[in-house]
Amino acid sequence: MKTRSLMVATALMLAWSGASHATASNKELEARANEMDARLMAVERSGQTLVELQQQVEAARQELRTLRGQIEETQHELEGLKQQQRDLYSDLDRRLLMLENRAGGLSAPGPSAPATTAAPTEAAVVAADESTLYGDAFAALKAGRYEEAISGFTLYLTKYPDGPRADNATYWLGETQYVQRDYAAAIKNFNKVVTTFPESRKAPEALLKVGFCQYELKSFRNARVTLQKVATSYPGTETARLAEERLAKMDVEGR
Repeated sequence: MKTRSLMVATALMLAWSGASHATASNKELEARANEMDARLMAVERSGQTLVELQQQVEAARQELRTLRGQIEETQHELEGLKQQQRDLYSDLDRRLLMLENRAGGLSAPGPSAPATTAAPTEAAVVAADESTLYGDAFAALKAGRYEEAISGFTLYLTKYPDGPRADNATYWLGETQYVQRDYAAAIKNFNKVVTTFPESRKAPEALLKVGFCQYELKSFRNARVTLQKVATSYPGTETARLAEERLAKMDVEGR
C-alpha cells in the first residue's frame, strides 16, 4: 500500500516538473518573440527616420537654391538702382544748370532744346516706376508675403511686358507660385521664361523648375524628359547637376 502511494507521488512530481518546464519554455519563446518584435519596430522607426532626413535635406537644398537666387537677384537689383541714381543725378544737374543760366539772364534754349530735355526726364520717371514696381514685388517675396509678391510681379508684367526685368519678373512669379505649391500656374510662367526669353540667364533654372513641378504633379514621364533636356542642354552647370540629382532620385524611387 505504501509502495503504491509512493509511486503515485513520484508520478505527480514528474508531471508537475514537466508542466513547469513547458511553462518556462513558453515564457522564453514569448520573451524572444517580444524581443524580435521590438527589434523590427526599431528597424521600421529607423527607416522612417531616414526618409524624414532625406526630405529635410531636399527641403534644405531647395531653400539654399532659392536663397542663392535671391542673393544674385539682389546684387542685380542693387546695380540697377545705382545706375538709376546716377541717371537721376545727371538729369538733376542738367536742370539745375538750366535754372542757373536763366537766372543769370542768359538766352533761353532754342526750340529743339525743350524736347531734348523733356525726353530724359520722362524716361527717368518711367525707369523709376519700373524699378519701384519690381523692387516692391521682390521685397515682398523675400519677406514671405507671397500673395503681395504675386500681385506685384503680375502688375509689373502688365505695365512692362518688355521691360528690362520682364524675364526675371516672370521667373520669380513662377517661383512664388512654386513655393505656394501652385505647380500648374508655376509651370506656365517657367515655360514662358524659356520660350519668350530664351537668352535670359534665368532660362536654365526655369526649365529645371518645370521638371520639378511636373515631378510634384506626379507627371513623372514628362518630368524625366524635361530634366534630361536640362542635363543635356546645360552640361557642367549647377542646374544640370540638380537635374541629374533628381533623375537619380527618380531611378531609386522607380519613377
